[in-house]
Order: sequence, then C-alpha cells, then structure tokens
Amino acid sequence: MSAKRYDVLIAGAGPAGCAVALALQRLGVETLLADRPLAQPFRIGESATPDVAGLLQRLDMRIDFAGHSPYHGNLALWGSDQPQLDHFLFRGRGHGWHLDRTAFDRMLQQEAMARGVAFLGQSGVDGVAPDEEGWKVQVRGIGEVRARVLVDAGGRRSPLAARLGVARHRLDRLQALACHVETTGDLSGYSLVESSPHGWWYATALPDGRALLALMTDQDLAREQRLDHAGNFLAAWRATRLLAERLPPPLQAAPLHAFAAHSGCVARAAGPNWICVGDALMGLDPLTSSGISGALSDALAAAPAIVGMLNGNLNAARHYAQRADDSFRRYLTERRQHYGLETRWAELPFWQRRCPPPLGGSQHAAPRAYQGRLA
Repeated sequence: MSAKRYDVLIAGAGPAGCAVALALQRLGVETLLADRPLAQPFRIGESATPDVAGLLQRLDMRIDFAGHSPYHGNLALWGSDQPQLDHFLFRGRGHGWHLDRTAFDRMLQQEAMARGVAFLGQSGVDGVAPDEEGWKVQVRGIGEVRARVLVDAGGRRSPLAARLGVARHRLDRLQALACHVETTGDLSGYSLVESSPHGWWYATALPDGRALLALMTDQDLAREQRLDHAGNFLAAWRATRLLAERLPPPLQAAPLHAFAAHSGCVARAAGPNWICVGDALMGLDPLTSSGISGALSDALAAAPAIVGMLNGNLNAARHYAQRADDSFRRYLTERRQHYGLETRWAELPFWQRRCPPPLGGSQHAAPRAYQGRLA
C-alpha cells in the first residue's frame, strides 16, 4: 500500500500551524496538520492583542469571542515608582482579549477541519527523510506519509528544523514560574507587569474567574534563589508593591509550573521544501505580548513562500527569510531598550544580562539571525 501524499505537512496545531493550514486551504493546497500532545495542560499564552481580530479576518474567520474577556491594556510598574497605564484606546486600537486558550486553539483546529484540512491530533513526527519529491515522514498513528513541503510550527523546540540539522540560537535562559490563583483580584481587564530584583512578574485575569500569575526569571537564578519552592515564591510575591495590592498573595501557593520563555531563533527561517513559523521560527520575550499575533502574521507571510516552493520558486521564501531577519533585529533593539528602562537593580545578574552596556563597552554577540538567506 503506497503512502498517503500531501502537498504540505505541518507539525504543530497551535495558532501558527492552524493559520498556515487555513491560509493554504484557501489556495487549494492539500495539507496534513499533525499535532502532538501537550507536555502539560497548563497554558500561559492567554492574551490576544487588538490586531489579532484583523489577522483572523484575513484568514476569512469571523470569530465569536464569547467566552473570552476584554483586554484593555497593560498596567506596569517598571523603571519608576509610579504605575503606568498603557490603554489600547489611547493608540486607537480598540481592545484585545484575555483568552480561554484551550478553547481558542480548539476553535482554530475545528475551523481547519471544517474547511477540509486533514487533522491528526495526539500525534507527532517521529522521523523525516528526503526523497525525490520532497519528504518521507513517519507520523505517529498513521505511519509513513509523503509531503512535498514541511512546516515546523512545533514551538520553541523547533522539532522539525532540529531533525534537519538546523541550529537554534538562544539568547537567554528566561523561564516562567506560573500558577493559577483562585481570584482575579483587582485586575479588571488589564495585564499587570511589575519588575523585581530577580526578574519581573506578570498577572492577568482569566475568563473562568481565576488569575494567571507568572514570575519571569532566569533558570539559574530561580535555582539559586529556590524560587520554585512555594514558600520562597510567596515571599517574593509579598515583596511586590503593585502586584501584591492588586492580587493579594494567599496563605498557600498553588502548584507551580515551569515554562521555557527564552528569546531565540533558528539559524535559517526556511530551506528547500521546509519552513519555520511562530515560536519555531523565533521565540520572543513575553514582554512583547506578541505570541498569537506573531504566529498569525508569520502564517500569512509563509503561505506564499510555501506555494512558491511547490512551484519550484524560492524567491518568496527568500523574502520570508529576510522578513524574519528584519523582525528579529528590530526585536533585539526593542528588547534592549525596554530592559534598559529599569535601572533600580542594575547591579543584579538578571538586569546586568539585559541592560545596554556603557558607551564603548562590548555586548554579548547576538545571533546573526537569518541574513535573508536559505539553508
């Protein structure tokens, strides 16, 4: 029995993978969307910025955001003793949404299936080898399939790119220590950010009446300070000012979950008959609040590059790689500037690693990203 053939196989069915599938479906490209089980069901990507609705409309999706709650902006205590409010309306952008992330992802997957995309959940890619027409892929649950183009939408691990021998550059060791809190406190439609000696805190209200709380710090600092222990985590929480006021610490912390949140990028955005999107392309600091927006934008930009590959033309893929290079360089500049605003703990390791060096000083070399080239 011959292996099933697809034009494109997408590994990962989060927002990036689903959006690529939807964009390709509109262009008549036969696609298999293969998703692997989550390592843990706890999710931390809960916010959608105002531009997400427009990006979904470009995929011909009219989203009912019932079940999600409005996200009006950010309240930050950063680089100053006075909280600063960044309201989306001040920038003429309307509001975003605090998401039921599981329901949001499921909605995208169901939309893809409804439009005829082949979807395989609880699966994953176990092996990849080139053949004369593209790739032979071992897919968990169905065996070997053939695909002309591979799309890595598998998150910060870049699993397909790794199988192809493509390196991934990593800028830092940022991780999130996160938990759910059985109250929203006084967050009222805003995300809260507060800097602290060993990193920064993030809190947001969820549609189910709970709050999500995360301490962003480097892995080695979390280990040295034992911040993943409930008592130390609570003590650090109590030492905050705005956060402790808006979301008072309980007597006992909920179970903590650790997530990778480091900045980094693959060494190449695309190559002959493969391409990376979303976090598999580049993982950005959660300060940017751009995870879902970036994933959808990448998908829309990747679709013409994939169609070009199917037609034997890599010009669009080269443009895609240049776009990724430009985006990552711009991000590095903005990241350095934003962390540089906080000077109260400039002598402590977390901030020393991120703040700009003195004039004439050297800075850790950033990865050269993609240079607009293909592998």
